[in-house]
Amino acid sequence: MGRFRYTPEMILFLRDGFKKHRLRMLTALFNKQFGTEKSESQIKSCLKNNKIKSGRKKGFKKGENICLLTPEQVDFVRNGYKKMSRKDLTSALNEKFGLSLKVSQVISFVKNHKIRSGRTGFFKKGGQSWNRGTKGYTGANRTSFKKGHMPKNHRPVGSERIDKDGYILVKVSERNPYSSSNSGWYRHKHVVLWEKYNGTVPVGHCVRFKDGDRTNITIENLVLVSRGENARLTKMEYGQQPNEIKPVLLNIARIDQAIFERSKSS
Repeated sequence: MGRFRYTPEMILFLRDGFKKHRLRMLTALFNKQFGTEKSESQIKSCLKNNKIKSGRKKGFKKGENICLLTPEQVDFVRNGYKKMSRKDLTSALNEKFGLSLKVSQVISFVKNHKIRSGRTGFFKKGGQSWNRGTKGYTGANRTSFKKGHMPKNHRPVGSERIDKDGYILVKVSERNPYSSSNSGWYRHKHVVLWEKYNGTVPVGHCVRFKDGDRTNITIENLVLVSRGENARLTKMEYGQQPNEIKPVLLNIARIDQAIFERSKSS
C-alpha cells in the first residue's frame, strides 16, 4: 500500500475548513467528504506540513462549545432521544458507532445542546391514572399475589427470546444484579457462550459473528474485536458481504485500527 497523498482538492478543503472548525470537527467533516478514515493526528500533521493556519488564537474562547460527537452522531441522538430513554440511547449510540460513552456523558450532551425528547412525564389532558377511585395505593386483597407466588407468564432460567435487533437473549438468572427488577436477567446468548470458553469480555471489546448471522451461535463462529475494529467492520457493512471475503475484511479492520492506535501514541 503506497503512501497516502492529499489531493489539491483535499488541501483546499482543509484550508477553508480550518478557519471555521476545530480539529476534531474538521477531521470528521474531511472523512465524510472524501470517504477516508483519517485520525486527528494525521489531519494535524497535514495542516502543519502545508503550513495551514486557522487564524485563531490558541485555546478556547469562554463559552465556546467543544462537540463530543460528529454531525452524523448528533443527528442520531436528536432522532433517537424522541423514542428512547437516555440509557437506551447511550447503548444504541455506542453500538452503532463503536463508541464507549457513559450515560452521564450523553445526559450532559443533550442538556448542553438543548435536545428535547418531547416527553413531559405528565398525564395528557383527559387521561386517567391507574389508581383513580382508590385512596392512594391499595392494600392487599383477595386478588393480590401471595408472597412467593409465581405468575403464569414466568419463564425459567435458560429461556430464550429475540430482541428488536435480531439477537438471541437467554435468561441467566431470576434476579437482575444491576436493578431491583425480579423479572429475570437476560443476556446476549453469543456473549454468554464466548465467555464460557474465554472468560469475561474485556472492557472496550465486543463479540461479533464471523459469518454475520446473529442466529448462528457456535464458538467457532464468534470473534472478539475491539470497539474501534467493530466500528470499522460496521462501516464496511461486514454482515452483508460475501462469506469468502469476510476474513480479509476482519484482518483489514484490525490492521487499520492498529495503525490508528500507533499514530495516536506517536
